Amino acid sequence: MKTIIITTDFSKTALNAARYAIKMAKAIGVDHIILYHAYDNLTVVTDLPMTDIAPPLVKEQSLSNLEAVQAELEQELGENSGINIQLVTNNFPLLRGIEELAEEWHADLVVAGTTGRSNLEQVLIGSNTVNLASSLKLPFLIIPADADYKPIHKIVFACDLRKVSHSTPVAEIGQWLERLRAKLLVLNVTSEGKRTDSVTVTELHNMHSLLDGFHPEYHYTTSDDIAEEIEDFAEDHDAGLIVTSPKSYGFFERLFRRSVSKQLIKKSDIPLLLLKEKE
Repeated sequence: MKTIIITTDFSKTALNAARYAIKMAKAIGVDHIILYHAYDNLTVVTDLPMTDIAPPLVKEQSLSNLEAVQAELEQELGENSGINIQLVTNNFPLLRGIEELAEEWHADLVVAGTTGRSNLEQVLIGSNTVNLASSLKLPFLIIPADADYKPIHKIVFACDLRKVSHSTPVAEIGQWLERLRAKLLVLNVTSEGKRTDSVTVTELHNMHSLLDGFHPEYHYTTSDDIAEEIEDFAEDHDAGLIVTSPKSYGFFERLFRRSVSKQLIKKSDIPLLLLKEKE
């Protein structure tokens, strides 16, 4: 992994996500970080000082705030880290801006925080997170507000057996296991009341044929609150990362309705990595 895009709105949550990402970048040998702010909305929500948000000054102040974040991250990195931080700000819609940066810099990962500091900001940032998760083709790492980076020794791959297929991003899962030197725990959660024999021999065979090469542990459980079950399982097994795909368990299918992913990223302190299924 060479290049990471960290998107920020200068909120405390976004700053924490940037700190988390910089520590991970240092641990896995990233060369280049793009710190990106899209100011397509004239009202810039920030925990850093902005004396004037009149349109002609938005870019200048956005860049100034990016420089402040950069200084903090470079202090975190220390000298001779070998990681270069590039600052980018523009008035593109967030998704478009990230997509263009990803193409230009051949980025490998996008990192963002979960929610902002106010109710309005939670709506805005939540909307951006859902939009990115639904549309980005790159791996997307979502950092909860209170997450603090430490070496990741276990990864939970939360999957729906009925949706495990050759479109599952197996190669990407393997790359993350290798770069983090982590053990894979495969978790399938079935809703209470569903018959366990609905998991067919074929579905089990498909999953094992795809994942057995990683020598994972397989776990099966039932719950009416799938998000809570995934979170509890990850915490009980000291996992440092939850991995899934946006389609699994209906991730990000509805913004303002209760969904598995919305509850998961709202409650959990464990980062969530979304990997796109293969076409």
